Amino acid sequence: MPKLSIIIPVHNEKTFLTRCIDSILSQSFKDLEIICVDDASTDGSADILRDYLDRDPRVHATAFQRRLGTVLARKLALLDAQGDYIMFADADDWLLPGACETAVRLMKESKADVVQFSVDFEAEQKDADSLDRFIRLFRSREMESHGTNILYDCFVNHRFMHNLWNKVYRAEICKAAVNAMPDIQLHHYTDLYLSFFILFFAESYRSVTTKPCYRYHFGGGVSTRTPDGEQFRNLCEVSKTLPLMEKFLRDQNAYETNVSVLDAIRSSLSRDMVNKLLTIPNLTREIISTAIEFWGGDIIFDFLSETGMFKYPCESRLSIVSNMIDQYKADQREIAKLQSDLDEAKSKMRKMSPRSSQVLRSPARATSRLGHPSPVSSTIKQEITSSPQKVQFRFVQKLPKI
Repeated sequence: MPKLSIIIPVHNEKTFLTRCIDSILSQSFKDLEIICVDDASTDGSADILRDYLDRDPRVHATAFQRRLGTVLARKLALLDAQGDYIMFADADDWLLPGACETAVRLMKESKADVVQFSVDFEAEQKDADSLDRFIRLFRSREMESHGTNILYDCFVNHRFMHNLWNKVYRAEICKAAVNAMPDIQLHHYTDLYLSFFILFFAESYRSVTTKPCYRYHFGGGVSTRTPDGEQFRNLCEVSKTLPLMEKFLRDQNAYETNVSVLDAIRSSLSRDMVNKLLTIPNLTREIISTAIEFWGGDIIFDFLSETGMFKYPCESRLSIVSNMIDQYKADQREIAKLQSDLDEAKSKMRKMSPRSSQVLRSPARATSRLGHPSPVSSTIKQEITSSPQKVQFRFVQKLPKI
């Protein structure tokens, strides 16, 4: 069995995929496997993977018939990984010479569950000015963390970042994480979600300064782009991870210990949403409605005030936001009044006859007519193809339903 498994989720990365895979296959450390999961690419990425399957037995691939997101792609790969250690790579990045040898050596020497190594960056020309801050965020330094402090040091103290691609992991920790992690179809902030569970199970973390092992393509990902309305809604989907993480902590009897971690994640994500909201050039009521729908009017209002939106020259933006928040609060008052009226009506109906009270037993249905969110369960069907027209599989495994 291989010593090291390297996981690459792929979605429409035809331009960079060959460079990424070649950088791994050319490593001096040969005892490795590459597990790629093609997340319903439409640009020919699957053809590239099929070519590598024919050329090198260390490359394995799986394909989804429809897009299920990076979280589920990585989960499927982790469940199949055979290595003692795990590394993650984004398809538009690549590994530098000696990276795998360094990663394995660090894991053996440190005996830690997670080890962070040094990286460097390549920027798109248009993003060169904003690269310096990014480099400072991801600069590796000598440090250690243990036990319950690991989550706290990452998400509260910000002693290290949650990204997956600048670290090597002990495989059993990653497998424990994905087995406990609630499934979700997510396309953004996927590193944060998976890292939360991995770091929860990790007992030891170490960061070291090394020769750069990984080159990050800054400006190629969605995190550095200005979103439009549809993309902003997709970004807001990350709010759905918060109740999943909270439930997990409660099930583990670890909520009280980690409540500050969850609060820090919630604050960071909502702040990021507001910052992205302010970069959208054509801000509309629909976009503001999306922000309020996912994050709540009070959070949006507080952060817009804090970020000094009054300084923006476009006064119409502030007017739109204020109007939408006023409408949100009015809707909340109307919902509260409806609930009060409904409770009063139910009380009166009970006094009349037991049968009559059945008509008014579902307040959630009444409030949903006003657009008030109600829980909706969903499932992702197992949609993995093994047809000759798609990527050939080494394995086919059902995804747990959500």
